[in-house]
Amino acid sequence: MSFSESDIPDLHDKVAVVTGGNSGIGKQTVAVYLAARTKEKYEQAINEIHASHPAAVDAQILFLQLDLSTAAGAKAAAEDFKAKESVLHILYNNAGVMGTPKGKLSSDGYEYQWAVNLFGPFVFTYHLLPVLEQTAENAPFSAARIINTASNGAKQAPKSGIPLGDPTVGSSATRFECYGHSKLGIILITRQLAERYPNILSLAPHPGPVRSDLTRELGIPRPIMWILNRVVFKPVQYGALTQLYAGTTTSIDHSKNGSYLIPLAKLEKKLPHSQCYDDRFGKKVWDWNMEAMKKAGCD
Repeated sequence: MSFSESDIPDLHDKVAVVTGGNSGIGKQTVAVYLAARTKEKYEQAINEIHASHPAAVDAQILFLQLDLSTAAGAKAAAEDFKAKESVLHILYNNAGVMGTPKGKLSSDGYEYQWAVNLFGPFVFTYHLLPVLEQTAENAPFSAARIINTASNGAKQAPKSGIPLGDPTVGSSATRFECYGHSKLGIILITRQLAERYPNILSLAPHPGPVRSDLTRELGIPRPIMWILNRVVFKPVQYGALTQLYAGTTTSIDHSKNGSYLIPLAKLEKKLPHSQCYDDRFGKKVWDWNMEAMKKAGCD
């Protein structure tokens, strides 16, 4: 379908959070609260947003400090937000990493990509659910939304899927398999959110191959990266469109809650990994996150 920024409905008085809003796709999507690890990253993003979108100078774009690599950091950011706002219309869980070194662990003891892409966002989202539910109460369906950035990179997970039985959740796997684990988990958790919180619209858009700093850990030589950016990767504005569609369209009803989307702004029934369809396993992933959150003292 055709979708552009001009198709976005009026978002006056809406409150949104965009994690990873300081770079790449997140910076193109940002609306109100820009979540980043440091104030410096936030300020750099604001300057770039104002340069590319002069009209945004008059917009209220606020800093929310967020470190998704730790459960404590994720919970602290959510509590900080709730101290400032009583409503939340759109939560964009956009921040992520890809291809971090094999064996790298988070401070909580989990494979780093799993920690940043899945566990941290789970903790952040879990503690924002009360305000999302309050926003959805007595409002039309989709008044509150959770948009979890997915990827067809989920297909890089092995056929056996996510190794929940491993205390580190796969730190001995290749870095590409680990990325697959995390993105597979995102799709499963999105489906769980739709089932458990039916009044909130939860979607998992795949932005497609775009030019961003997500590839920074891969060590791709600069000449090859130059070619890829011109032949394979599309501008970040393109990648943001499917996320913007997921976060703002009025054309998605209850029956599509929990859906996976692909560019450009399309609902996709074919999921990138066979385990994506296994909602019984999805419940196990949910329960794993709840137990890990409790273990970290962040429930």
